[in-house]
Parts: sequence; structure tokens; C-alpha cells
Amino acid sequence: MAGKRALENHLARVGLAADIREGLLPGTYHVRYRHPGQPLVSVIIPTKDQPEMIRRCVESLLAKTRYPNYEILIVDNDTRNPEAKAYLAGLQAHPNIRVLPYPRTYNFSAMNNLAAREAKGEYLLLLNNDTAVLHEDWLDEMLALGQRPDVGVVGARLRYPDGRLQHAGIILGMRGFPAEHAYIGMHTDEPGYFGRGLLTQNLSAVTGACLLIRAFLYREVGGLDEESFGVSYNDVDLCLKVREQGQLVVWTPHADLLHEGSKSQQAGTEGAAERVREQRFTWEARAAYAKWGARLAFDPYYNRNLRLADRNVRIETRRALTWDPDWRPSPRILAHPADFLGCGEYRILAPARALDKTGRAWLWATPTYLSVPELFRMQPDTVIFQRQKYGYQVKAMENAYTQYSQAFRVYELDDLITNVPVKSRMRDDTLSQKELQRHFREAVGLCHRLVVSTEYLAEQYKGYTDEVVVLPNYLPDAAWGGLRPSHRQGGKPRVGWAGGGGHDGDLALIADVVKATADEVDWVFFGMCPAAIRERVREYHPGVPLREYPAMLASLDLDLAVAPLEDVPFNHAKSHLRILEYGILGYPVIATDITPYRGAFPIARVANRFKDWVAAIREHVSDRDELARRGDVLRDYINANWILEDNLDVWAKAWLP
Repeated sequence: MAGKRALENHLARVGLAADIREGLLPGTYHVRYRHPGQPLVSVIIPTKDQPEMIRRCVESLLAKTRYPNYEILIVDNDTRNPEAKAYLAGLQAHPNIRVLPYPRTYNFSAMNNLAAREAKGEYLLLLNNDTAVLHEDWLDEMLALGQRPDVGVVGARLRYPDGRLQHAGIILGMRGFPAEHAYIGMHTDEPGYFGRGLLTQNLSAVTGACLLIRAFLYREVGGLDEESFGVSYNDVDLCLKVREQGQLVVWTPHADLLHEGSKSQQAGTEGAAERVREQRFTWEARAAYAKWGARLAFDPYYNRNLRLADRNVRIETRRALTWDPDWRPSPRILAHPADFLGCGEYRILAPARALDKTGRAWLWATPTYLSVPELFRMQPDTVIFQRQKYGYQVKAMENAYTQYSQAFRVYELDDLITNVPVKSRMRDDTLSQKELQRHFREAVGLCHRLVVSTEYLAEQYKGYTDEVVVLPNYLPDAAWGGLRPSHRQGGKPRVGWAGGGGHDGDLALIADVVKATADEVDWVFFGMCPAAIRERVREYHPGVPLREYPAMLASLDLDLAVAPLEDVPFNHAKSHLRILEYGILGYPVIATDITPYRGAFPIARVANRFKDWVAAIREHVSDRDELARRGDVLRDYINANWILEDNLDVWAKAWLP
């Protein structure tokens, strides 16, 4: 009672007449403001066919509306159904009902604007034909709020026929759309987030399915936009225009109506192909983004620390989407890695962590594309797309990132994806080579810069875009530093190979070499091992998760590592990463004399001939001390030149404009 008395005293002090009742939520109050007049309300109902819908709407309104001063304007969108036509003709005799013909293509905005021009009321009440009145004081409730001088628009609570919520207000940017209903499908007695499902409140927008507005204000802001929002987002646009006038948009759960939801639109598009409807919806969503921009991502009545991804109101845990868009001590980079394994880790995630840790950039990596509102929230300076090659990826890049973000776009690539050997496990059989070529070229064309790991790749793809930057692979000290394998432990020299799947052709090159030297050295394979040589291999270790890979490779305690590669274009485009991994551990290397392994690396290179491989292995293991010295030289060279943390400026330069 003390709370109620305090509220009564407050209203008396500010000169507001109101009745105070218990609210729908324990501990809350329902304030019904009292006004001296009963202004005329013009109820506007667009309709087409659907006799059962328009009959239920009109008859429930007439039978259950206690407020006396209203007129009904029904806008007939060229009804053809005989029963519906007869019903509308019969309504013409009613003194408070007018039927206005609209014999053109369905346009919800134009139909309401037509009636608004003919309306006599001081207030307009937009009402869908698939609604029905549930209690007699619904319009009194809406007018009690709507007559307040600071309120421009009032929306009602709408429920489906089964009692679940259809409308409890609209949140801007929700579910990746310009705007979306909150709490849809929730039971009407559930409180929602902080009780908002049961409390009268200010919002950015309410649905036009049941919307009250002053007639002069409706006309002052231009009514519903017939050109840009003929069917969708017209109510959101109207509410935002009203808010620009300094007026509030209010939703109340105390005006409660039934609403089927989208039945009016279905009637207005009978016979239209689904593809046409989707195109129209997409066009109007784009119009909303173009007009209202980042405001759709920062609803003032929806905390920026809450998720936009779905209707379930919960904390946003993706930190990049809660950053203040105006506070930028470092550039913001959004990255979409191709995977979270090899190339994703080395080319995106490891550099991202290092740049973030040193403050050179704020970087967020995610495999999921952001919606347009989420892009508005993060506002990245750069977006990196790694090996995006599918049609849906190109579509997302084109529909969202190129249209609604000013970010610098980088396409990142570490392999010759347009020329993968036919028998390779890395070949993607879900795409034809023609499709892959087309999608890849389109994706690169949507970016400002192509960043590749080798000069060979740069040469192959130089015609795909205006700017190609070569950014070679480096090794993160965070993962590899401090690992020190043991060497010269006695017994036979340990000679090994490490790698993932897809190296069948490469390992076939040394199958006979393994057999020929198996009595002289202990062969160690890690990751895969061809069945043809398995019995001649001393140790085989299956693959491990990437985070365990460096330590596992170090635990092999190799005296010598081998790096065979087939002489095919795909391998010529590869990077020197395998040499870095072996070398940082102090493993001396014999490698195929092929493009990625040439240059200044202090390693042994051989042709892919049996006798050359056998001779090189025997020569290396003949002097274990010299073998260890070669490993030390290689490790020192890599530590001096190829550590990621020592070359972060190179990455920042490649990724930023």
C-alpha cells in the first residue's frame, strides 16, 4: 500500500489524473490516465477476401468495444470472394462504417494512407483484418496512453488463437532483421526479461497490426511509406519517424487482442510466387538498412550487452559485439577463418591472438557471418575472408558486407584451391571445378585485397584482383617456443615424417626409401602412414588435436625429418610451414627440391629419385654430431627470421588498409 500511496502522491504533485491498480506482475502497478474528452477514433482495416477474418474482426469490434466514439474504415483490396464481397456490401448500411475501394496491387502502406486521408477522427487506429477484440476496454486503455502529450504511438498486446504471444513490442536489429517481435510464442502469463512481457513500457516500435496514433502526427510524418515499405517494416519506419519528432512509442499489455499473424499479407499476395515475396521482403529490408543504418543495431530500449541473434533475451557473450563503436584505441578486425585447424590457426587465429595481446588490433575470429545489425554493432575496420568458396558465402559477402559495412575487405588464401590433385583428400567433391572457379573469382572480386602465403599463389591469382600481397607463414612462439626435443639418445637414428591426411602421393615417393633403409634407421610416422610401409615403420603415432601437435611433434625426438612433395602445381603453391615446424625443434631436414622449400633455409634438397633420397639419408645419419649441428643451425635461422611475434607489423600491414 505504501508504494501505491507514493505513486498517487507523485501523480498529484505533477498534476496527472489517473487510476492506479495492481499490475500484471506482483509488485507493479497499472496506471490508467484519465482525460476529459472522448475524441473520435478512426479504425482503419485493410482487407481482401477472407470473409471469416473480416467478419470476426468487425463483429468483435462492434460487440466488445466499450469506447463509444469511433468510426470504421475498411479498405477493400479488390475482394473477389463472393461471400466476402456480400459481407462488405452489407456493411455499407452501417452508420459508422465506410468501405473504401483499393483495386490495385496489395500495398499495406498505401491502403492505410488512403483511409487516413478519408478519416474524420482525431486519432487513427490501424488494425489488421486478422485481429479480434477480446475485452471491452482495449481502446480505452490505448487512448489513456495515446492522449498523453508526450506519447505519439501506442501498441497493444496481441496473442495467437492458442494464447501465446504474437506481439509484445518490437526490438530493432533482432534476429538479423531490421526489426523483429520480442517474446513471440511466449505464454502471456510469462514475465519475460525483467518483467517486460507484463509491463507498460517505452519501445522503439510496435506493430501496425494494432497501432494508435494522432491523425495530425500521422500526416505530419508522411504516414506509412508506400514506396520503400509497401508491406514490411512500414510500422517500424512510422514509429522511428514519430520518435524523431520527440514523441514516445508505448506498448501496453492491458490492451489485449487476438491476432492470427501475417494473414493479411497472405491474402494480399494470393497467387504470388514465394520467390517474389522473398524478393520483396529482401528489398524492403535493404531499404530499412539504407534509411536507418546503425540505429537499427542500437535500440535505445534494448541494452547493447544483450544478444541480437535470436528472440531469447540473453547476455551477448561475443565481446566484439559489445564494443563501443566510438571507442577505437586500435583497429578492429573481423575474421572468418576457413577452419579452426591448420590454415585457420596459422593464418588467422595465431596472428589474431598475437595482435590482440600486443594491442596492435582488436581482432575477433568467427566462422559465422554476422547479420547486418551485428555488423553495425561491431563496425570493423577490416574483414578477412579466408578461403570462402561456396555460393552461400559469396551471397552473404555481397548482401551484407559490401552493402552495409565500410570495412576494408581482405581475401586470405593458403592453397591453390583451383587446382587440387584429383586423388587428393583435400579436393572438394561438393563443388564442380567450374562452380569453384566462379565462386572463388566472385568472392575475391568483392574484396579490396588478396593476401596469399606464397609468391607462386600470387602469380597464379594476380588477375583476380587489383592488389595481391604475399604474406608468408610464420611460427607462433606462444605455441612452439621452449620445446626442446632430446637428440643422440643412442640406438639407431630416428628419422621421421609428420603431417595430416591428404599426403598419399607425397609419401608414395619415399615408400621404397623407407623399405630400403628400415634396417639402418628407425622410421617414425606421425599423423598418417601408408599401409604399404607400415610393417617397416618403427613407430606410428596417430594425429592429435592441433593444440597438442607441437608438443607431440617435439616428443618424437627425431634426429632427422623428411619433407617429400610431389612435383605438381598444388604443391608448388604450398608454403614452407613444414620446414618451420621441423626446424624450430632443431630437427635437420631433407626435403624435395621444390618451390616452397627453396631459398635461404639451411636444409638439404633432393630430387624425387629413389637413389637421391637414400643417399641423402645415409649421408646425414653417418655423423650424428654433424646431424645435430645442422638441426641447431636450422633452429637458430628460424628463431631469427620466422617467429610470428617478431613480425606482427608485417601482418598488420597486410590486413589493414
